[in-house]
Amino acid sequence: MPFTGWLGQSAAPSQVDEAMQFSLLQQLLSGRRGLIGKLQTGGNGQAAEQLSPPALDAMLGTIQQNARSAAPADRPRSLRDVQQTVLAQARQQRGTAASLSRDDTDTFDLLGLLYTELEREVSEGTTARALLDRLQVPLLRMALHDRAFFVRSEHPGRQFLNTVAESGAAWLGDDGIDPFFERHLAKTVDRVVTDFQGDVKVFEQANSDLQQQLQLQARRAEVSERRHVESARGKEKLTVAKLRAAATLDEILKGHRLPRFVQTLLRQAWADVLTLVLLRNGEDSDLWRTHLDATKRIIKATGSKEALPDHDLASQIEQSMLQVGYHANEAAAMGRQLSRAPDESDDPTSRTELTVKLKSHARLGADNEVKKVEPKSRNAEEQACYEHLRALPFGTWLEFTNNQQGDKSRRRLSWYSPITDNALFVNNRGLRVAEMTLDQIARMMARNQARVVTVESSRLVDRAWQSALSALRSFAGQAEQPTWTAPK
Repeated sequence: MPFTGWLGQSAAPSQVDEAMQFSLLQQLLSGRRGLIGKLQTGGNGQAAEQLSPPALDAMLGTIQQNARSAAPADRPRSLRDVQQTVLAQARQQRGTAASLSRDDTDTFDLLGLLYTELEREVSEGTTARALLDRLQVPLLRMALHDRAFFVRSEHPGRQFLNTVAESGAAWLGDDGIDPFFERHLAKTVDRVVTDFQGDVKVFEQANSDLQQQLQLQARRAEVSERRHVESARGKEKLTVAKLRAAATLDEILKGHRLPRFVQTLLRQAWADVLTLVLLRNGEDSDLWRTHLDATKRIIKATGSKEALPDHDLASQIEQSMLQVGYHANEAAAMGRQLSRAPDESDDPTSRTELTVKLKSHARLGADNEVKKVEPKSRNAEEQACYEHLRALPFGTWLEFTNNQQGDKSRRRLSWYSPITDNALFVNNRGLRVAEMTLDQIARMMARNQARVVTVESSRLVDRAWQSALSALRSFAGQAEQPTWTAPK
């Protein structure tokens, strides 16, 4: 299913057998260690005494407390560093080498694998990258107490980690995160690092606070998005009105030979008048029928040298031209030119001046004009992508590949026109970031330069976890026959 949510929104609960799933994870880890062990030489050395869970948690608590005041350069850079620090502290305290139990070692390894995958998708130098580093020890202590973190996507610690990671996701771009939310996120992480002493409720409360902020951010984004959608729909109505007015004018002018200057006035100034009437009143209105009748009267008055001037028509044209922004003297001149037969005694200079003013006058909707270009024929794959796009609900996220280096960006398909084929995209803050046609997007999808983000692949942590599992299966020789599938 296409993903239509906003940043960090919670996943649907899943029912899993947590003990069984973690046991299967351990099987994968055993296969990985077995392969690595075959590649290593030397003996295992003297057996070391295992650290008890309380002793391990106490040491991690000390590391967590010290890291709060330490400079970034002095903090553990990875979970492997944390593990080595713990074992070094144990040796120093006991005078003999220490080791971790199998379950504890597996927890270190699993969280380390997850962090490795997260770092591939979180941009370097972002606030999120620094916050992820600060969360390593609290998350590790929480996972040691509650290994459901690895198998339940709706686990509060996992949701919290996902929100932090997504705030620095490479596909967000420079303007995808609200600075206010980023500051609130940093304060929340500080609170977790300070307060967490083994109680998972700290993560639950932190995640609840972030979800409230995310809801506020989503509402602001939706308001901004709605404004852009309304603007896009207004542009579409104007475009449709212009096309309809032009087609109507072509139909009425068919078979009539009018002076070139008159045709210019009709196809520019008078076409704008018809467009405005159609846009405001519609084709069923009396005013639209009145202007169609006026168009026929213009043709009759300017198409024959014997036609008498139509003063009522001149007044009507003048008033209409004022409605589309022409100055009074320009509107009066156009009224005269379109309400009587061409006169050779007319001053050519006045016509030239009027033509110049006509060209310099901004036409109705000229700043939003979209040239209708018939797309080239699509191949079977491009056509399938095109039909898929037209079936997507508004709000679907698409991921675009920006360059040959593989940098990606996500954009939300807020609206598209079934008439003009134009599509509007906004970022995670509801700000307009792109407009393109569905045809262009379909061709990009066929070239693997764009893809629809699905519910299953929407959350960064879940995608990173799936990548970590794939790496585990590969190490364990199970790439072709996976033991299990992680819950979505």
